[in-house]
Amino acid sequence: MESANLYKKTKVGVLPEDWEVRKLGEVCIIKRGASPRPIRKYLTDGSDGIHWIRIGDANNSGKINDTEQKVIYEAIEKSVFVNRGDLLLSNSMSYGKPYMLEIDGCIHDGKYTRKM
Repeated sequence: MESANLYKKTKVGVLPEDWEVRKLGEVCIIKRGASPRPIRKYLTDGSDGIHWIRIGDANNSGKINDTEQKVIYEAIEKSVFVNRGDLLLSNSMSYGKPYMLEIDGCIHDGKYTRKM
C-alpha cells in the first residue's frame, strides 16, 4: 500500500506529490474553431477539398476520421486548420467531450482545439 506522503492536497484535489497543477493554456495552445462566411461559398464536392470538421462528424469512438463536408483551400484563411493527432473538445451539444483527430482539416466554431 502506498504511503500517504506520496500525495498532496491541491486546489483541484489530492494528486501525486510529483504532479504539478497548471492552467491548460500554460501547457498547450487553445484555439476556437471559426466558420468562413457565407459557408456555401466555401463548400466543395471536389476530391481535393479539405475536411470541414463539425460536431456531427464526431461519433462514440472518440475519434474523428472523416467528414460529411469539405471546403476549398481558401477556407483555411477564415477558419482554424488542425492536424491529425490534435485533440478537439466540443463546445456545443456534448460540451467538453474530447475527440482525437485522425485527419487534417478546418474546424467549425463548435469545437476547440488543444495543441501540445
